[in-house]
Amino acid sequence: MKIVKTIFFAGAILLSVASCDNLEDLNQDKKAYTTVLPGALMTSSQVNYAYFLTNASVNDNNFRGYAQYWTSTTYTDEVNYNQERRNLGNSHSVILYRDVLQDLIKAQNQIKDKEALGSVDIAIKKNKISILEVQIIMAYQALVDLFGNVPYSEALDITAHPLPKYDDAKTIYLDLASRLDAAIAGMDGSQESFGKADLIYKGNVNNWKTLANSVKLKLGLHLADVEPAKAKSIVESAYNSGVMTNEGQTALFQYFSSNVDMNPLYNTLVNEQQTVPTEFLVNELNAKEDPRRDAFFNPASKKGGVYKGAPYAKQVTYGDFSNVGTRLKEKTNPGVIFDYTETCFLLADASNRGFSVGGTAADYYKKGILASMHFWGIPDADAQTYANRADVAFATATGTPKEKIAYQLWIAYYNRGFEAWTEYRRLDYPVLQAPATAVEAAQGKVPVRNIYSLFDKTLNKNNYDVAAAAIGGDAMTTKIFWDKF
Repeated sequence: MKIVKTIFFAGAILLSVASCDNLEDLNQDKKAYTTVLPGALMTSSQVNYAYFLTNASVNDNNFRGYAQYWTSTTYTDEVNYNQERRNLGNSHSVILYRDVLQDLIKAQNQIKDKEALGSVDIAIKKNKISILEVQIIMAYQALVDLFGNVPYSEALDITAHPLPKYDDAKTIYLDLASRLDAAIAGMDGSQESFGKADLIYKGNVNNWKTLANSVKLKLGLHLADVEPAKAKSIVESAYNSGVMTNEGQTALFQYFSSNVDMNPLYNTLVNEQQTVPTEFLVNELNAKEDPRRDAFFNPASKKGGVYKGAPYAKQVTYGDFSNVGTRLKEKTNPGVIFDYTETCFLLADASNRGFSVGGTAADYYKKGILASMHFWGIPDADAQTYANRADVAFATATGTPKEKIAYQLWIAYYNRGFEAWTEYRRLDYPVLQAPATAVEAAQGKVPVRNIYSLFDKTLNKNNYDVAAAAIGGDAMTTKIFWDKF
C-alpha cells in the first residue's frame, strides 16, 4: 500500500540523520528500519483482514459458496465442501494469527511501552490501544466462528508457549465481550489516534467507537441462544453506548487501481472467469423482482432477457449463465468490514428477541432493506416499492419473524460470504441444501464449521486432540457453541 511506503520512507529519513563518529558506526546500516512503527503494523493487519473477508480465492475463501451465492463452473471441489484439499484451516489460521493478530498485538505492545507525555498524549495513547484492541477482538471472534475452540490465552507467544492450548470457545467469547467494554471506555473522540495509517476510518475515534459497539451488538446476539440473559445485557449496553445509525459510519476498506492494491475479487471474477451466481439466489431474487439484481448480476449477461443462475456445485459452461455484477469486478470497489445494513438487521433480531433497542423488529427490518438498497445504488422509489411488496413487508411476508429477518439479511449480505455463512448457521435460514455430490465428510449437510488445519494435527497434536474431543470432533458438521438449533 502507498501509505506503508510513505511510513517506511519517512522512518528511514529519521534514522539516517544520526551521525557516526567512529569506524564502528560505519559497519552499522544507519538507514535500515530496525523497528516497524505501530501505525505501519496496523496498516498491514488491516490489509490482511480485509483480504480475509473480501477475497474469493479457492485457496482462501469459499464462504460465498457455503452461503450459496456463487458457484464455480470448472473447479467444483470447494463448493462440494472439500475443506482438506486446499487445507483451508491453515489458510484462515495463517491470515488471522500471523498476518493480522501478530501485527496488531505487536503494535499494541509498542504503544503500551512508550511513555506518554501530558494528558493529551495519554488520551491519544489510550485511543490507539483501544482501536487496536477492537481489531484484535474482531479477529479472535472470526477464529472462534470458524473453528470453535482455538488458541487464545497462550496464542502468539512462541517463547513461553510454542505449543499453545486451545481455549474454550464460549469462554473466549465472554472474555472478548469484557475486552470490548474496556476498549470502548478507553476511546476519547475529542483526541486523535492513528491518522492516515488507519485505512478504515483515517483515525476517526468516534467512528471506531461506533464500530466497537456494533461489533459488541453482533457478539451479544451470537450468545443469545446459549446465554440469553448475558446476551440481553451485552446487546442493550451496545445499543445504549451507540451502534451505527447511518451509512456514513460503515467500515470500508478502499482498494485502488494498481495490481498491488486492487480488490482481490478482480482476479477471481475477471482474470479467471469461472464464478457465477447460483440458480437458488437468482431464482429467489427474480421471484420478488428485486431491484438489486442489476447490481448483483451483470445486465449484459442476461439469457433470453432474464437473469439465469447456475446449478450449485456442478461443472457447467460459464457462458451459459449470468455472471456477477460489474461493480464487483472493479479494481477499486471497497471491501466491507462492517456496515450499517447489517446493524439494522441485527437490531431487528434483537428487538424480536425482546431486547430493548429503541425500535421494533419491523422498523429495523425495513431500515435494513432500505439501507441495503441505498448501498447498492438503487433509487429510493424502487427500494420503497420492493419493501412494500406483500411477500417482503414484515407484516405479510411468509415465515416466522426470525425467518423473515434471516432471509432479508442473507440477501443483504451478498458478497460478504463469511458473515452470510455465519448468520445462516446462527439463524438457520434460508434453508440451503447440500449438493448430492458433496464430499462424504459433509454428511449431506452444508458445513457449519471449518475443520482445523492439517498442521494442527501434526505440529500441535496433543492440544489438537484435546480440542477436537472437547468440541465433539474436528468435523465440518460439528456446530460452534452458539449454533444451538
